[in-house]
Amino acid sequence: MTIYFHVLYHRFLLGGRAESDAEVESVDAYPMATIRNRLVENVFGNQWKSGKAWSIFLGRIALGFTFLWSGYQKILTEMSGQMATKGFLSGASVAGSPLAGFFNSLSGNWTVEYLVVGGELAIGLALLFGTLSRLGSIAGFLQMTLFTVAMWPIQDTASANPIFDTRTFYMAIFVMLFFLRPGMFLGGDAILHNLRFAERHPRVKKVLNWIA
Repeated sequence: MTIYFHVLYHRFLLGGRAESDAEVESVDAYPMATIRNRLVENVFGNQWKSGKAWSIFLGRIALGFTFLWSGYQKILTEMSGQMATKGFLSGASVAGSPLAGFFNSLSGNWTVEYLVVGGELAIGLALLFGTLSRLGSIAGFLQMTLFTVAMWPIQDTASANPIFDTRTFYMAIFVMLFFLRPGMFLGGDAILHNLRFAERHPRVKKVLNWIA
């Protein structure tokens, strides 16, 4: 902008013609181009042509919507006057767990109810918006670990897979997402990392490296 006023000064105040219309337009357009490039860099990074980045993005959206929908369904259950976790924690699903007594004692506990439902909603939102996605991946891994322990053993029938069921599969996906940092492409994490505040404060940057 300073350069632009310098051009106007020479043209109109001094009567000079040192700069052409094309030069004025070029100088004036430069800041807008810089802003546009900065925005594209924050949102897409340097991978907007990468098939890998788009694949991870679609996986992030799919898993995020899955958890968001699960939390939403539990809210509907609560709105009908019931607890979404009570039947699960006191039912046959946890009967075979070595910690069945512990999980039974949590049945009907509203704190547990809010943690489960709120956790699913938070995980879903973190992945959908790509904001604090590493923290969301950690939370998702821990939640699926607790569900796996509660519903132990994994192989609940003779023909079932002894290693991977839905919960352990999600655990593996969350580990993968943590290291892939999916929020750096079309997500809020890229914007957080590129904030000047974060760039000027190493401690903030260090925290962001763990959670976003």
